[in-house]
Amino acid sequence: MIIRELNLNNFRTFSEAEIKFADRGNIIIGDNGQGKTNLLEAIHFLTIFRSLRQAADRECISFGEDFFRLSALWIKEEGSSERLAVAFNGRRKKVTCGGSQVRVLSKVFGKFKSVLLSPEDVLIVQQGPAARRKYLDIALSIISPVYLERLKRYRKALASRNYLLRSRSLRTELIRPWEEQMAEEGSRLILERIEYLRLLAPFYRELYARLSTAEKSEIKYYNRLLGPWEQWREGFPDYPGLRELLAGSLEKNRPLERSRGTSLTGPQTDDLVFGIDGRPMRSFGSQGQQRTAVICLKIAEAGLLQERWSVNAVLLLDDIFAELDCRRSERLLQELVDRHQSFITAPRREAILGSLSHLPVKSISNGVVTGD
Repeated sequence: MIIRELNLNNFRTFSEAEIKFADRGNIIIGDNGQGKTNLLEAIHFLTIFRSLRQAADRECISFGEDFFRLSALWIKEEGSSERLAVAFNGRRKKVTCGGSQVRVLSKVFGKFKSVLLSPEDVLIVQQGPAARRKYLDIALSIISPVYLERLKRYRKALASRNYLLRSRSLRTELIRPWEEQMAEEGSRLILERIEYLRLLAPFYRELYARLSTAEKSEIKYYNRLLGPWEQWREGFPDYPGLRELLAGSLEKNRPLERSRGTSLTGPQTDDLVFGIDGRPMRSFGSQGQQRTAVICLKIAEAGLLQERWSVNAVLLLDDIFAELDCRRSERLLQELVDRHQSFITAPRREAILGSLSHLPVKSISNGVVTGD
């Protein structure tokens, strides 16, 4: 998967730009605030069709303008090319793929696969469970449109049940259909997350061992009904069993959840736990260890896409050199560039590791891109 050309109109600091890229490594140099991160965000926007920086679509429009448009020509795994575009006029978002307008966004969500690693991603480890669930939901939605549709149905059922829990008179015949849908969709979401973590965890452990001198780190999925990873590592629960367990829990906990005004059972309460030498990394890991964990998580995601689904995702690595030990990271980064089209930003040329210094370099200043 390779992006050959990117066109930007009124996106963040870019008023108008047409940029062509090399098939493998692309180095992007610029001071802070000049547009490096905005460029990577624009590429990733074409994967999930929204900003990962907690920004509303309207906040991506250049100051003083009333719309933005992004368009990319990319090469698919089998070698054919396709143009993907997204435009936002301040009210509605319009997506076109191959020249045809897309009516249902989930059909193209994650079609162009990119993995973005930025300094802010350390919050995945540092913040609460919601940040980690968000990571899992985006990663799985990029892989599977079915997961995305299932997640939407579950969230609708969850919102409806919570509304009824807060109503003055709670009628069983009204809330039960929503609980049945939560049990059906929620159990499948949990099982898909478990399977994804089962596949991702070995990649993560190996990468962390390569980037760390002594510590060992692992990731586990925690579910309130099933307990921690160790209790079911040897045999996953099947769908009928988990569905029955979740349905029973929703019914049993209904009085308590009515007093709280919210649902306390289901995948919306689960967590992805990072460990460091057998202890929770969120509480006991240093900031350096937490940043290394997130770097390994995102690179492992790209590695899993390649091995399991034969997709070489585009890698977007935003200012990561300050977070990596040069001796241990240089070989890893060279391997990534050999396997994936990579976009690597840095404030200065001097920050680029020696093994990457031969790659073409572009410079950004005030949203204007120059160079190879």
